[in-house]
Amino acid sequence: MAKSDKVVRHVREGFTGQRMVVLPSPVVKKALSGADLPINMLPSDIGYFPAARGHYVRRINGSEQCIIILCVRGSGWVKVRSRRYEVLPGNIAVIRPGEAHTYGADEKRPWSIHWCHAAGLGVKYFTDSLGQSDLLPLVDMPAYLQIVPLFEEILADLTLGYSTNRLMAASMALGHLWSIIATQGRPAGMDISSEDRVRRSVAYIQSQWRGKISIPEVARTCNLSTSHFTTLFKKTTGYAPLDYFLRVKIHRAAEIMNSTDRQLKQVAGDVGFADPLYFSRAFHRVYKMSPSDYRGIAKG
Repeated sequence: MAKSDKVVRHVREGFTGQRMVVLPSPVVKKALSGADLPINMLPSDIGYFPAARGHYVRRINGSEQCIIILCVRGSGWVKVRSRRYEVLPGNIAVIRPGEAHTYGADEKRPWSIHWCHAAGLGVKYFTDSLGQSDLLPLVDMPAYLQIVPLFEEILADLTLGYSTNRLMAASMALGHLWSIIATQGRPAGMDISSEDRVRRSVAYIQSQWRGKISIPEVARTCNLSTSHFTTLFKKTTGYAPLDYFLRVKIHRAAEIMNSTDRQLKQVAGDVGFADPLYFSRAFHRVYKMSPSDYRGIAKG
């Protein structure tokens, strides 16, 4: 083995920045056996794993619950019924209860995923509807960022406890999530229009306004080469991807200045600029005035 080679340790959980909630089994059984839930379906486990290097799970007998995995960054793979599927940003893996499976993160570009285990009699109705539409096991969601808040809502509800109201809210949010997947999802690999590809990349870029982006990675969210993506993006939006990303950051900064009294240095940090002077130059490039002058203009 070369000195530069690294062995990737296979792990189920324990990633830096991860968040997860696993409901006690008695809580799940009691909720599903009662009449309090609006539908007989409950998220028994839910979480978010960022940049989950080494993530690997193998269940030869499947899971008692349906497993939903939404990839929002990087990539991974899922193997179901002896077939392996590559999972890219915007793809949702749906693994039915009792279905033997293996999945894991790509070694070079480990995925960031929102995931959920869904239990209850209502699960079969939704998985059957997806199966009839040829959406299993991999669903493509061009507007996938709109369902991220639902994962976050469920996680937030269950983090606060297992009261009847919390479980009802989580059940309803899960039903909403399923309905969006069923109505807006499409079979993965289906050719999508140039407009949809750019729309997907725009949504992804806008979601990253606090940090940084990699153009090759954004291109992969559209399943395009970097050069093709860059040309298509500029033709559609009028801006090169990095120029558009800069404008997203600056517009966010303007919103923060409009709604808060935070110091300009703090605002710069909020939108991912370590150098306030560079932030000021970038702001002037977009708004043709300094951040201080902009803040002095009456709004509304």
